[in-house]
Amino acid sequence: MEQEALTFRNVSAGYKQRRVLDNVSFTVKEGEFVSLIGPNGCGKSTLLKTAAALLKPLSGKVELFGQDVQHIKPAVRASLLGVVPQKIDSPMAFTVSQIVMNGRISSMGWWGTPSSLDHDLVERSMIYTDVLGLRDRFFTELSGGEQQRVALAMVLAQEPKIIMLDESISHLDINHRQEVLQILMNLNREKRMTILLVSHDLTLSAGISDRFLLMEAGTVAKAGTPAEVLEPALLSRVYDCDLTVQQDPYTGYLQVSGAIDSLRRRRKLERSVHVIAGGGSGIELYRRLLIEGYEVTSGVLNRLDSDAEAARALNIPVVLEQPFSPVGAAAIAKAMEMITNADAVVLSQVPFGSGNLVNLQLAEEALKRGKTVLLAAGIGERDYTEGKAAVDFAARLKRSGALNWHSIHELVAQLQQQLHH
Repeated sequence: MEQEALTFRNVSAGYKQRRVLDNVSFTVKEGEFVSLIGPNGCGKSTLLKTAAALLKPLSGKVELFGQDVQHIKPAVRASLLGVVPQKIDSPMAFTVSQIVMNGRISSMGWWGTPSSLDHDLVERSMIYTDVLGLRDRFFTELSGGEQQRVALAMVLAQEPKIIMLDESISHLDINHRQEVLQILMNLNREKRMTILLVSHDLTLSAGISDRFLLMEAGTVAKAGTPAEVLEPALLSRVYDCDLTVQQDPYTGYLQVSGAIDSLRRRRKLERSVHVIAGGGSGIELYRRLLIEGYEVTSGVLNRLDSDAEAARALNIPVVLEQPFSPVGAAAIAKAMEMITNADAVVLSQVPFGSGNLVNLQLAEEALKRGKTVLLAAGIGERDYTEGKAAVDFAARLKRSGALNWHSIHELVAQLQQQLHH
């Protein structure tokens, strides 16, 4: 019966007041090769640190081969788990062979003398990772890719039962990347060593992994075989961009790529979008809409607002009003003129108070003039008006035909559908 190598049971973890992992549960079986995937900032590195007992869970439990990782003695843990970090810091002038020998410390103790077996394992690990020729060089003199191979050699010398790699192959050139992956695959198949690899190369991972764990905002969005996880709609939502998945006719492996249309240089779409923003909520919208090829206008914004600064930097026409002042008739008229000339109006995730409620009136006027109006979902969480006036307003807009959007990817798709059908 297959043993569970690594198990997360309802684990939440993070730093000080910031929760990164939220109620995460999954199991990696002994002998599996699993790729941990997901966009930057989704919690992959935090998950590895929690698995390695470098971070104590806020709640839940992590088990390593059936034992609570927090209760395993460090020397025993080192015999079970090896971690190749993104970057290894060596503050002292250690040579490569000394760094790799560190992998044997848990076996021989801090003050122990290396045995002939220790020396053999260190040499074998350095040969495996092609760093034997660097054995007398100081670690700090090496390139990033060379340092990564030395870090892997150190972990191999440890002879753990599971190896976790945190984007550790991203610094390697294509030749050594292939070699390191081949080493990992050999260890996985011949020694049934469990591998958990953080990877951004979905196509490469699809060819070598038994299973994927797809992370999204601190949770596991989906776990399963590459075919089960690499669904275009799911990936496009999680990564917030258009992705396509195709099967290679020769190898049968799945290949993930950006949608062909987005790889071409965007032509002007001859469509204009007016963005109602504020408080920094418009910056990413401006960027993505411009990249997609839309003409963009914005307002009414406060002169000191970060969105106003971003619009100025991007040469976006914008309607401004003085700070801490009610929106005046002149600004409303100018914004209405922009909306009249726009094909669609997008309401960002802007917070609403009594001072900018007029922007919802502008959106309502846009609907009356037959414009497409798209509202960011969750307005109730951003409504600071008396009596939740913004929520009532948004409900009225939806009854009149306004559409909701939850992510920028979804917004772009809706604009495509509404303006280019």
